[in-house]
Amino acid sequence: MDTAPVDTPGEDPLDFITRYLQRDFQVPAHQARPEATFSSLALDSIAQVELFVSLSDHYGVELDDSHASDQLTLRQTAELVHEGLRRAGGGRTASTATARD
Repeated sequence: MDTAPVDTPGEDPLDFITRYLQRDFQVPAHQARPEATFSSLALDSIAQVELFVSLSDHYGVELDDSHASDQLTLRQTAELVHEGLRRAGGGRTASTATARD
């Protein structure tokens, strides 16, 4: 079992998502693949919104939870974060993002 903290500053969004799902929703590591959809992980709309809120809070970007859908993959979700980081920081990437105060 992965015991790394979920809130590692500068962590890649896909890694954050994977750890978050494992910790908060007990999604087995072998199922939390980049191509997995919310539907394939049996995550309901409430879980999806919780994930989007956590991502917004952690990375300091606005994510529109209306983008959440059963067919959205974990990779696509991470890309939404990357897009938000680029918009917010003029090209800032996840590797240069820092934790919010």
